[in-house]
Amino acid sequence: MLFNVAQLLKEPTGASRHYQLADEIGGLDPELTVLGPLVGEITLLRTNSGVLATGELSTAVQVACNRCLAPVATQVRFQLEEIFHPTTEVTTGRTLRPDEYEGAVDDLDDAALLIDDKHILDMTEVVRQAIWLAMPMYPGCMWLGAGECPNLERVQGAGDVRILAAGDAGLEPGSVDPRWAALAALQSGSEPAAGVEAAVRGDEDDEPAAS
Repeated sequence: MLFNVAQLLKEPTGASRHYQLADEIGGLDPELTVLGPLVGEITLLRTNSGVLATGELSTAVQVACNRCLAPVATQVRFQLEEIFHPTTEVTTGRTLRPDEYEGAVDDLDDAALLIDDKHILDMTEVVRQAIWLAMPMYPGCMWLGAGECPNLERVQGAGDVRILAAGDAGLEPGSVDPRWAALAALQSGSEPAAGVEAAVRGDEDDEPAAS
């Protein structure tokens, strides 16, 4: 995802370039399993302080189902809107001083948004971050067959594993989590259960005596 913007930087504000992408991004991130190319359209627009890159892109990645851990293919769509900033004067190749920069000097702090001294705009890091942000937070395999998902049953059968349904705290209806029993007793004004009272008394006994 490299774009030579030397000619674009020589043009007046408002000049633009349009690109159709179908790039292989298998080596984008070692923690990403990419299943397809990055496709979409990118527009590069000359601004007073650099180049504005906008576009809508999509790809497919492999993730793990949030419930059964089976590999799942999911499509990732995202929009880009970032301004890339030149570091050299395009006609002479001279490095720009901070006081010559047309935008805010703070914009130069992010290396991923800098156009290099050969006037190459590299969108790799921006796209990598955008893919991670666009991925589903709780991916699922969406099992549609008869009965329970076989992968989920295999996970549950592998050991002492219980998958709780939404809102299920693993307690009988009306019961109180023992970790909060003492607080509940204080709130209601009742005496705590003997086991809870003994635990509290034991904690007090462990405290060092005041000198």
